[in-house]
Amino acid sequence: MIHLSYRYQLDDPRITGRRKQKTTCPHCGRRRCFVRYVDTHDDFRYLSDRVGRCDHEQSCGYHYRPSEYFRDHPWLSQQKSDTRPRQAQQPWQPPEQTLIPLDMEIVNRHRSDESLFCSWMKGWIHKALLTQHELSAVLDAYFIGATRWHDVIFWQIDEQMQVHTGHIMAYGLDGHRCGNQNWIHCSLIKQGLLPKDYQPPKCFFGQHLLAQRPSEPVAIVESEKTAIAMALLMPQFIWIATAGCGGLTAEKTACLKGRRVHLFPDSGCYNKWYNQMQQTVGIPWSISDNLETFPPNTDLVDIFLSH
Repeated sequence: MIHLSYRYQLDDPRITGRRKQKTTCPHCGRRRCFVRYVDTHDDFRYLSDRVGRCDHEQSCGYHYRPSEYFRDHPWLSQQKSDTRPRQAQQPWQPPEQTLIPLDMEIVNRHRSDESLFCSWMKGWIHKALLTQHELSAVLDAYFIGATRWHDVIFWQIDEQMQVHTGHIMAYGLDGHRCGNQNWIHCSLIKQGLLPKDYQPPKCFFGQHLLAQRPSEPVAIVESEKTAIAMALLMPQFIWIATAGCGGLTAEKTACLKGRRVHLFPDSGCYNKWYNQMQQTVGIPWSISDNLETFPPNTDLVDIFLSH
C-alpha cells in the first residue's frame, strides 16, 4: 500500500481500492489523460475537476496541486482543514520493491513477430536498406513478443535474465501508437498470480544485453520502438530504452557504472535527463541536445524517417 503522508493524493487504486478514473485534461483538452487528487480524509472524494496532473508531461505539462488550489481559493482552506488529531508526519519514503521474477517461459511462449508493430518494421527496413535477416536477429535479441490482439510486448529483463515485466503497446501499421498501453504484471495481478499491491522494480528495456556485450558502449533512448530501430541502424551501440521520459532513475542507472553511455532524449526531455545524470557517479556519459530544435516528443526514428 502507498504510505499516506499527505492528505491529498493522486487517484490511485492502491489508495482508493477502486479503479482509477482518468478524465479530460482542462488544459490540453485530451481525453482520459487527467488524474485528479483525492481527499484521503473524506471518503476519497475528488478535490476538484481541475486539481490534478496530465499524463502528457512534455507536450502539456499541466499539474495543478492542492496547495496551489487552496492558495487560489483561500476561503476553502478552513472548510477543508482537518480538525482530527494527527501524529507527527515523517517524510515519505517509497516502499522497498522486491522483485518477483516472472518465469522466462512466459517470455518464450509470447515470442512472436505477429504484432502490428513488427509488420510496420518489416515495411520500414526496406526504406532503411536493411534485410529481413537483420530484423529477425534484433527482434530475437530483444525477445519481442505479441498478444493475441497483435499488440507488441517489450520485455524488461535484467543482466541476470530475470524478467521484471513486459510493456504491452498498441501500434498501427503506420508505426504510430494507436491505443492504450498495459503491463504484463498488471494482467497477472488480475489473474491472482501476483499480490494485489505488487509493483515490480523497473529496469531498462534491453538491459539483459549489457551482460552479453560487456565492452560495448551503451545508447539510451526513451521508447522501445526507437531502441529497436536504432539497434538495426547503428548496431555498434547497445540500445536500451527507459519506457518513458521519467524512466531514467538512479535505481536504473546503477547497472551502467563503468560503461560508456550516450543519451539521446526526445525533444523536450533534455533538461530532465541532463539533471538526472548529473547525480550519477562512476558513469562516463554524454548527452545529445540535437533534437531540441525539433517539435516536442520528436525522437531519433522520426529524424531518420523524415530523411
